[in-house]
Amino acid sequence: MKIDSYDKVVKWSYKLASMWVKENLLPLGVISSRKFENYKRQGKYLPKNFPKKPDEYFKKGGVWKGWPDFLGKNGSHFEKIYFTYEEASKLCVRLGIKNSIEYRSWKNRPERLPARPDQYYKSQWSSWAQFLGDCYQLPERKVASKLKKSDVRIIKHQLTLGISGSILARTFGVSEMQISRIKHGENWNDI
Repeated sequence: MKIDSYDKVVKWSYKLASMWVKENLLPLGVISSRKFENYKRQGKYLPKNFPKKPDEYFKKGGVWKGWPDFLGKNGSHFEKIYFTYEEASKLCVRLGIKNSIEYRSWKNRPERLPARPDQYYKSQWSSWAQFLGDCYQLPERKVASKLKKSDVRIIKHQLTLGISGSILARTFGVSEMQISRIKHGENWNDI
């Protein structure tokens, strides 16, 4: 079925609506009712008279078969959503992704890359180092900061004012145990 302008369709059939979704939204990663709702909420393009709530619209007509059928998850369309393991790996290497932390915090990750490649490619997965190849680098470890005498004076003063140890630990970049030891005189007792 070839249609020149979907905006001119007045009444949508289940078959036509499903076909449009499979051709236009599935490649963008719209693979669930939740992602369909997010797509709508972002104000992205839907044809003029396209049902805003396809499940309710087609249930009234008695033709609704569920989101998996509507989105094409039962067919070959679903498998085409994400890149193959090899394609995903090559893309990440080409873009210089260095480790799992960088991958998971990647704001503009392409829709065709899964959020958790270690889970999605489970049968092929061995490690992040293998997936990211030569680009792989261990994530940087945050080193606890060293306290100066002036910091300890401030911490002790804040503790007398009732400021919690967890807040002080975050503020000064140390563990809560370090703050507790300062509080009880085990560390920095001379100040």
